[in-house]
Amino acid sequence: MEFLIAKLQPGASIPLKIFFGLMELIILFVGIYFIRHRETFFGHTSDENDTYASANLRMALVILVWIHSVIITGIMLFEV
Repeated sequence: MEFLIAKLQPGASIPLKIFFGLMELIILFVGIYFIRHRETFFGHTSDENDTYASANLRMALVILVWIHSVIITGIMLFEV
């Protein structure tokens, strides 16, 4: 992997920083949108198979994946 990085020009990481910076902003805004509208996306429905526990679990799993994507994108932003 270092062999590939050594061949790059000194300014080659600038486009990658811009890309990961934009991705970080998009991921943050999408997460904020999901959190603000969580009742419509993850709320309890009147279906007999749906419970409040399963609705909370759906929301927790999506937030967990969102947190991980924010962290991984942030690491990529500082590593390139």
